[in-house]
Amino acid sequence: MDPSDDEVAEWRRVVNYAKRHGMEPEGRRIEKVPYGGLGLEFFLAEGPHPNARSQRPTASGSVPVPARLAHLHPVVAVLKDDDQQLLMPSSLRRRSLLLLQGLAAEAVRRGHEVRAVHSKFHRREGGVDIVVDGFAYTVTVRQEFPESSIPERSARLVVEIAHGLTRRSGRWRDRKNRSLEQALGVVLAEIEERAVEDEKHRANDERKRREREIRWRAAVEEAREHSRSASSSPRCCARRPDDGVRLP
Repeated sequence: MDPSDDEVAEWRRVVNYAKRHGMEPEGRRIEKVPYGGLGLEFFLAEGPHPNARSQRPTASGSVPVPARLAHLHPVVAVLKDDDQQLLMPSSLRRRSLLLLQGLAAEAVRRGHEVRAVHSKFHRREGGVDIVVDGFAYTVTVRQEFPESSIPERSARLVVEIAHGLTRRSGRWRDRKNRSLEQALGVVLAEIEERAVEDEKHRANDERKRREREIRWRAAVEEAREHSRSASSSPRCCARRPDDGVRLP
């Protein structure tokens, strides 16, 4: 059952109070993402917020964004022709496609793969999967305030990396001091950092699997050795008291 508007508003007040009064754990921050219909999911993310001053992209990490929808990556081209995705004003749709094309082109230049998104998402969104070292990360673009009647708010976009099982933040918004075009370098850097973490997790899981296999094989060999020892031990045969005795 979806929470009521009053319940959602109360949770927002609690979280905002905690942030204002410095009640977040050191080195972490409270993040929230939509959950279900009207619900919200809260979790603790590591590190500073991506919109914080320390997380702003530098010129060296910038990603070129094309000015025209030409020579598109095949995945972006399919998305462009799909009129059931990225349902938003035409100017915002064009800008969203340019952002995705910039990400796709830079990802390919860095040796990564770009695939179509197979999971379903909202029709107002559009996205691509960027694959780094075998790990796929879905990046979507959507209008931040589609219902707003204020031109400045309704023109804002959001770029988001599906958080999956990670607690890392993965959402960037248009802001007065920085546009999404300037944040694409940070977006790709976040994907690459996640791939490094996921590779560590995969290597750790593989090490644990090998250790379990070694222990299992050792247990099997020990059981076999015990069985061989038991079968080769001399057996003592007791004679019944009346064996060989002839009654008169």
